[in-house]
Amino acid sequence: MSRTVIVFGAKGFIGRCVTAALTADGWCCIGVDRHGRATGGAGDVGGPYYSGNDWSSAALSRFLRACGPAVIVNAVGASWSTDPSVVRRDNVVWPCRLAEACELSGTTESILHLGSSHEYRDTAPGVPVSEASVLAPVTEYGKSKVRGASYLVRAAHRMNRPVTLIRAFNVIGPGHGTQGVWAAAAGLYRAAVEAGSDQVVANVPLPETARDLIDVRDVAGLVSLAARRPGPAVAAYNAASGTATSIGRLFEAFAEQTGIPCRLARSPDGLRTGSTWQCADVSRAATHLGWMRRFTLTDSISAALALDAATPAALG
Repeated sequence: MSRTVIVFGAKGFIGRCVTAALTADGWCCIGVDRHGRATGGAGDVGGPYYSGNDWSSAALSRFLRACGPAVIVNAVGASWSTDPSVVRRDNVVWPCRLAEACELSGTTESILHLGSSHEYRDTAPGVPVSEASVLAPVTEYGKSKVRGASYLVRAAHRMNRPVTLIRAFNVIGPGHGTQGVWAAAAGLYRAAVEAGSDQVVANVPLPETARDLIDVRDVAGLVSLAARRPGPAVAAYNAASGTATSIGRLFEAFAEQTGIPCRLARSPDGLRTGSTWQCADVSRAATHLGWMRRFTLTDSISAALALDAATPAALG
C-alpha cells in the first residue's frame, strides 16, 4: 500500500489533528484546505476547487493523479448548526465531487471518511450506539452526512477499493470550532480566566442532557490506525469515549479546573430537539484496530484553556 495520504480539510478542527497524527505515524501527508491550497510539495489544486457550489471533480482528479497512488481522507464537513446551504455544499456536494474525482484519477488506494454520530437515530437512555445500529437520522444535518458518505461508499465499491467510515461523536479538545456546547463552555471559561471573573453564567436549557465527548486527538489517533489497516470493503468505527457526560457535568469540570464557579441558566433559548442521552459502543475500534482513548475530559479542558486565544477556529 502507498505511504502517501491526502487529507482534505486539513486546516479544520479535526483535519489539523488528523494531519499531525498521520505525519507522526510516518505517512507522506499532503494536506489540502477548502480553497485548494496544498502542503507537502504537491502544488495547489488547479481549477475551481471551491467557488460557491462549484466543486470541480475534473480539477480534483488531475490533482490526485499528480500526487500518485494515495489514501484519501475526507475531513471536510460543515458543523450541524451552520446555514443549511453550507451544510449541503460541504456535506453532500463536496463528497459527491470527491467520489467522482477518486474514480476519475485511478490512483485511489483507499478512502477514509469522517462522519458523525448524528447519522444514527435517536438513542434510548442506557443503550450505547454500535456501528450496527440503524442509520436513521432525524435531522437534516444527519441526513446530509449519510448522503455524503454514500457517494464515497459507492465510488469505493465501483473501484474495488476499501472505504472506512469514522463516525465521530461530540469532538472536544484544543483548537475547537465555534459551534456546540464544548465551544461555548471553552469560550466562556477562557474569557473568564483572561478577565479574572469570579463566576461564569451559561445558558444551558437542559443541563441533564448527556453526550459522548471525545478528544480530537483521540479521533486523529483512530484515523491513523484505520489508515494503516483499511480492512474489509466497508468498515465503520465509532470515534467516542464510551462514556455519557451530562452538560451540567461538563461545566462542573471546567469550574473544578479553573476554580471559577458556574451558574447554569435554564433559558429556553437555543433549545435543540433530539436525544437527551447519547453514548457509543467503542468495542469494535478496540478489537479490530487496538485503539483506546488516551485523553480524559480534564486533559481536554487543560489543552483548550492553554490554547492561544488567537488560534483560528474555522473549520477546514
